[in-house]
Amino acid sequence: MLACRSVRTWAQHGDEIVGIDFGTTNSRLAFMEAQVPTLLETESGQAVLSFVAVDSKKKILVGQVARYHAIANPADGLYNMKSLLGRNFHHPEIQELKSKVPFKIIEGPDGEAWVEACNEKFSPTRVCAFIIEKIKRLAESYCMRTISKAVIAAPVYFNDDQKKELQLAAKSAGLDVLGIIDEPIAAALSCKNIDVGTFAIFCLGARTFNISIIEISDGGVQVKSKEFDTSLGGEDFDIVVVEYLVEEIRKVHSVDISGDQIAMMRLKDAAERAKLELSSSDQAQVNIPYLTGSEHGLVHVDITLARSNFEELVEPLIERIKGLCKRCLEAANVTEQSIDEVILAGGMANVHRVQQVVQEIFLKSPSMQVKPDEAVAIGALLQCALIVEDRKKLLPHLMPLSLGIETLGGGFTRIIYRDSVIPCKGSRVISTSRDNKDRVSIRILQGENLLASRNKLLGQLELTAIPRAPRGGVLITLEFCADRNGVLTVFAKGKDIDIERSAQFNYMDHTSERYIRMAAKKAILCGRRDIEKLALMQVRSIAEFKLHRIEILLKSWRNEMPEGDLANYESKLADHKATMGVEDIVLLKAMIASASALEQELLTWHDYGSSHDSDSE
Repeated sequence: MLACRSVRTWAQHGDEIVGIDFGTTNSRLAFMEAQVPTLLETESGQAVLSFVAVDSKKKILVGQVARYHAIANPADGLYNMKSLLGRNFHHPEIQELKSKVPFKIIEGPDGEAWVEACNEKFSPTRVCAFIIEKIKRLAESYCMRTISKAVIAAPVYFNDDQKKELQLAAKSAGLDVLGIIDEPIAAALSCKNIDVGTFAIFCLGARTFNISIIEISDGGVQVKSKEFDTSLGGEDFDIVVVEYLVEEIRKVHSVDISGDQIAMMRLKDAAERAKLELSSSDQAQVNIPYLTGSEHGLVHVDITLARSNFEELVEPLIERIKGLCKRCLEAANVTEQSIDEVILAGGMANVHRVQQVVQEIFLKSPSMQVKPDEAVAIGALLQCALIVEDRKKLLPHLMPLSLGIETLGGGFTRIIYRDSVIPCKGSRVISTSRDNKDRVSIRILQGENLLASRNKLLGQLELTAIPRAPRGGVLITLEFCADRNGVLTVFAKGKDIDIERSAQFNYMDHTSERYIRMAAKKAILCGRRDIEKLALMQVRSIAEFKLHRIEILLKSWRNEMPEGDLANYESKLADHKATMGVEDIVLLKAMIASASALEQELLTWHDYGSSHDSDSE
């Protein structure tokens, strides 16, 4: 009820608003796309790793690249910053955390907990700002518009100081924070059909578990009880798996890797992947080549972890979760039968055994309206929309249907959004999609479908005499300007090249009320199928671009690369290209991940291997 009202009103305001779930391990951002709450998608998925690293040149790395850097340089990788926000250095939990992380936790100027990496000192607030800034920048690049307002979700146990520091981090990243919302309330808001009643909000994240019983009535939302444990989360599940794997490696290979930080980090990554795989499979294979060395030679790990074995390992953690849930029900003075719905939040809530436990405790299956790892970000977005609604009045003269262009892969990219206030503008930077392209044809479209072919073609803007350059080497800024007379003017201007073109199109010719209804209905009916088809097309485009980059690197370095290495890399590239024709998005994404690793391997060779070769000569 609230969600529908807020989404519609937000679209009419045209505010650039987002909801952010700032997590211990992963952070997610939700924004509005054609009046639908949408999760920001990055090349590696929907989440940005809440991970920061500092390299030898004092450059700040954020996300997956920071994680890769920390594998070889554990002391220079910073994570778990959410646990340090607004905390005193001498707090027992901080002192305990010091012994568990490879980076330095130090005392700040005013006695607060700070961190150190590569001889640089940072407050946790500043490190969090780096992460939020990265998410904001990715969202702006994806949407091609400035993100200005946000609501951020915080754990229920955060005190005022911690919330203040989180808000300060977002402000430092360039956001106007309209509010901080508790994660359970955000999760409840994400469910569009939620009505009056009593609800259990089950949040299991990377480091913390919390359960809240809330009551929704016409008078608002009341939190009847809450229980939490800040040392019970997905990482604790990972730890028991890692400990099991360490023992198995000791038995099979007669080597103890517990003191090898790099090996332990690789093992932890593998344990996390296995844990997630067991949500949909009866067993997972932990395969790590060249994990470490021993007196007998290199250690290659290949261990099968059965779901039944995993569930036995984590049973003590499950019992702790059960105990907290029972205490929360007792404190709220409600029974399991009186809970109308159980709402899940947090990435760990996707795990099969966790969902089983929820059903055992509350005697009903949990709601799956929204994916658990998306719920908090979407709820924060809808809260942001409600705040904006209260601040503004409804504006007239709204754009009837979105205007945009066809992009690589056959997708439709909006530049002016439906319900934008007229007159309005929008812009986007495009680039050449092929090597040595001297001509670009830009298709101007109107509609709401994700696929360009399902929308109305208004016309084309032709750009000629473009300087020949590698793919992506020529950048062109497109600006759409729509006036109240139904005229859309499109300007195209080259960046650092002498190209300027413009054309006008009539966007009101096909915008009768009946046509608008039909276009919107068609978008809804085709939505799921279009999303799947577009996702496949876009993933294939990303894969093509990734392989193209590897091809360029090999061409650039072929004269300095040993013949054997070159043949090996070219063979791997050919294997990756053979996967391009498949219609399976999972296989394509796996190929992209593998290609990214291959690209990183090439870059590492160039940075270190080639210089060593030249030194030896």
